[in-house]
Amino acid sequence: MTSPEAVAGSPRPPILVLDKLDKRFSGTHALKSVDLAFEEGEIHAIVGENGAGKSTLIKVLTAVHPRTSGDIAWQGKSVPLASPHESIRLGINAVHQEVVLCPHLTVAANIFLGDEEMRAGLLDKRRMTRDAQKLLDELGFTLPAGAVLSSLTIGQQQLVATARAERRGAKFLIFDEPTAYLTRQEAAALFKLIRRLKQRGVTIVYISHRLEEVFELCDRVSVLRDGALVGTRKVAETNEADLIALMINRKIEQIYIKDTVPIGATILTTEALTGPGFRDVSVTVREGEIVGLYGLVGAGRSEFVQSVFGRRPATGGRIVWRGEPVSIRSERRAMDLGIALSPESRRDQGLCLNLGVGLNINLPIFKRLSIGPLINLTREAVSADKQIRDVQIKTASRAAPVSSLSGGNQQKVVIGKWLNHGAKLFIFDEPTVGVDVGTKAEIYRLLGSLLRQGAGIIMISSYLPEVYELADTLHVFRAGRLVATHGHKDATHETILTEAIGV
Repeated sequence: MTSPEAVAGSPRPPILVLDKLDKRFSGTHALKSVDLAFEEGEIHAIVGENGAGKSTLIKVLTAVHPRTSGDIAWQGKSVPLASPHESIRLGINAVHQEVVLCPHLTVAANIFLGDEEMRAGLLDKRRMTRDAQKLLDELGFTLPAGAVLSSLTIGQQQLVATARAERRGAKFLIFDEPTAYLTRQEAAALFKLIRRLKQRGVTIVYISHRLEEVFELCDRVSVLRDGALVGTRKVAETNEADLIALMINRKIEQIYIKDTVPIGATILTTEALTGPGFRDVSVTVREGEIVGLYGLVGAGRSEFVQSVFGRRPATGGRIVWRGEPVSIRSERRAMDLGIALSPESRRDQGLCLNLGVGLNINLPIFKRLSIGPLINLTREAVSADKQIRDVQIKTASRAAPVSSLSGGNQQKVVIGKWLNHGAKLFIFDEPTVGVDVGTKAEIYRLLGSLLRQGAGIIMISSYLPEVYELADTLHVFRAGRLVATHGHKDATHETILTEAIGV
């Protein structure tokens, strides 16, 4: 174990030390005797595959889950961390990948949640809005303090959560996949804030699957695998290949796996399609083809595919499905045609978190599994188990609630659900957000199997290397319009970014 008195090369004792930290759930050994020390004022990355124990570590440190055994020392003294309030009182805060704020309240109300400003016994909303706006402006977050949180993008909501943690005066701040939904400008503002916090002596724990961010931002990096700590390195003394080998215990020769599949007949064409958040979008998707949509957050990509799926019906233009004009005014109509959508926010839009893995996987096909009003339980179990096996979902059983799975395995449930459906056109909105390199490779293999079966794919990704490497046809969106189209790797990254930003 790293000594509680000092970390090698550090002039000060560590702010937090884990000694043989262990966490068990029924049937799962999530953390296995983890020894780790965090220095005061360092940016310390935690990386690992989905299911490696990163989320469990966050929840133990923030006292959402009690540890099974081991010790946690804060500033040299053992602490029980018996409740989230105790963690917050000590100065331990977390900004989660999935925002845990109140969507019906304003930005200001969320920033002051639990510590509201009062005047004559009443909430001083005007003062809170003014003070919240001042804080947001100081942080470089261009957000309106008076807006209702639900009106913001997921990325903007994460910035609100960051501002809330900053106001609490955190000494130990955990970021879980903080840039997953951020624009380049928002990410730059966040990085500036993180560096400023470091200069003030705040310890930052940075959890990300984007290894390039680890090398840009962090001082040290620790790797978890199957619940165990397998190594801690100074960032300046390691590289991506070494970290990947530690994370998955095998070499990845090629992360972006793209199968060569013959292009077949046209599945879908949109002609000047217009709707809420986009206008005049014309695209074609063929059998065996990945059509990539790239752009900054809010560029209109998600709004466009939601109209194709009937969630937000188009107001102009037309959709041609397999040679015939169609009207898609509902999700049920889209599903009946053979269109499947894996949405951007899997927790809010793609899963029933309180239901079991098997129930989620079978949701689109219960009609097939039923005899009259009754579900055939044997067929239901066989169908779920097949998808769990084929998609390699790590779960204790088909009955385990989806909320108990890691982010990557939740994404596999969403994909497995639509594979079960047997759709012809698959729309994947940010399919690998928050998943590790090993799971990414598995997802890319699943996409390849869909293409070989004659399906077509629309893929939205804010991560340019992903969509650049995989898309046969790449469309660039800006301000609700399709502004450029390229064949596979026909344009440079710089060209595509310039088109997306509009400079």
